[in-house]
Amino acid sequence: MGRQWAAQPRWRADPVLAGLVLVILGAMLGAWPGLVPVAVQVTVFWLILAVVFGSFVRSSWRVARLAGPAAGAGRPEAARARARQSMWRLFTVAGVVLVGGTLAQLVTVVGNPLAPVASTGTGAQIGSLAVAMGLVVVGMLRHPLGDLSAAETFRLRIDVATVMAAALTFGLWLAELPPGSRDLGWITRTSLTLLVQPGLFLVVIFAVVKVTLGGQSPFTRSAGILGGVAATLQAILQAVPLSMYAQPPTQSWLLAANVLTSGLLAIAVRVQERRIRAAAPVAAREAVRPYSLLPYGAMGAVWSLTAVVLALHGLDTRTWVVATGAMVTTTLVVGRQVAAFRHIAELLRERDELAAQLTELAFYDGLTRLANRGLFMRRLHDALAAGPATVFLIDLDEFKPVNDAYGHAAGDQLLIEVGRRLRACVRDGDTVARLGGDEFAVLVEGLSADRRDELAGLLAQALSGEVRIGAAVVPLRASIGMATGRHGVHDPDSLLHEADMAMYAVKDRHRALLDTERG
Repeated sequence: MGRQWAAQPRWRADPVLAGLVLVILGAMLGAWPGLVPVAVQVTVFWLILAVVFGSFVRSSWRVARLAGPAAGAGRPEAARARARQSMWRLFTVAGVVLVGGTLAQLVTVVGNPLAPVASTGTGAQIGSLAVAMGLVVVGMLRHPLGDLSAAETFRLRIDVATVMAAALTFGLWLAELPPGSRDLGWITRTSLTLLVQPGLFLVVIFAVVKVTLGGQSPFTRSAGILGGVAATLQAILQAVPLSMYAQPPTQSWLLAANVLTSGLLAIAVRVQERRIRAAAPVAAREAVRPYSLLPYGAMGAVWSLTAVVLALHGLDTRTWVVATGAMVTTTLVVGRQVAAFRHIAELLRERDELAAQLTELAFYDGLTRLANRGLFMRRLHDALAAGPATVFLIDLDEFKPVNDAYGHAAGDQLLIEVGRRLRACVRDGDTVARLGGDEFAVLVEGLSADRRDELAGLLAQALSGEVRIGAAVVPLRASIGMATGRHGVHDPDSLLHEADMAMYAVKDRHRALLDTERG
């Protein structure tokens, strides 16, 4: 249904964006000291926030409708689209919660616009902010991370946890606890304060980490920049002492600054809506490198803060909070390194296995697992350089009739059996190769003349008779040519040629003998 909306040109005037910009400019102008009474400023501030949050809800809801899976999308893409849609639905609910908290705040403001809580926010308003931030975090957790492996996802989660722990440490250090007696009401206010002030740091850092470390951004580029600026400014504003919100002239400027951050957030979501309706893609981003320095920077920042706090305040409560954060971030980074080392070890193992497979493909025959021609010629070259080397060149007689009569599968089994018998005749250091087709070769070094003749007879005996392959009995006979070469007299090609000539001489004798028997 949402996919049927008409595309909008990016340049067309947008009354919603224009209205939001005018609201922000009006709030900044109205913050000028003495221009507008404080009671009016506070009341209008919350009214404007209700309108801004309403715009956020409207745009988030429309983006959620547009983010659903397209017709005909594959299962993986449809799953990612549903996850994005779920994220924007949670953003919509978060906006509704903010509108509700703002309207509840207006009830208090109308009754007494000059009360301290009229500017700083009642428990209901602060609570709505905490709930909304929780929904935003859950929504961003729902967003897909891109095409990451299980190991990459695990390391990303550790990186996110490291940066979030660092952000929480800074947020707790900056958090200002409310005054008053330590009763149940104070505990409630303190809990909300800790949820809101460090929580905003977490939302900001989580957004940065999600975009920086993940494989896919949840926003278009312009919307992401606007939203990141808005969240960063809001986090800074939450770190300002609450007393400054109730004292002129900082009160007016701080209220206007909150309108600015909330307005930028609403503008960001509206820009996202317009870009999606105009069919602008949210492109996946490949990481420029397979690692990130962000978690290590976060750990270093927390340790730096720990050193400063220790030097200035000693071991007080806040120092212990910061030191605990330093230990947590360090533990996470160490765990990340252990996971990285295990992944590296796995990659090295896979590399060795791949190298072995490539070597097998490059230098060994796929059928018989014997050395191929390339490896045989290399070893023959090395053998001639070291001393005398003898080559036995072997060609199977009447192999084609075996393929014709019994099929190529039987012929392959016969070749495998020939390779097995040849290996059984030679020493461990000798080379047995299949040069191609039904042609084999054996390379031996350091044999005397008697031992060479003996090995030639042994090879001829091994490759004679019959071989049973399944239900068939296949005849086996081979012609073997032998040649011995020395360094400086022969090269691999010439020695192999001599063995080839000797082998064909034997084959001619076999043919003559066979013709005589038939005659």
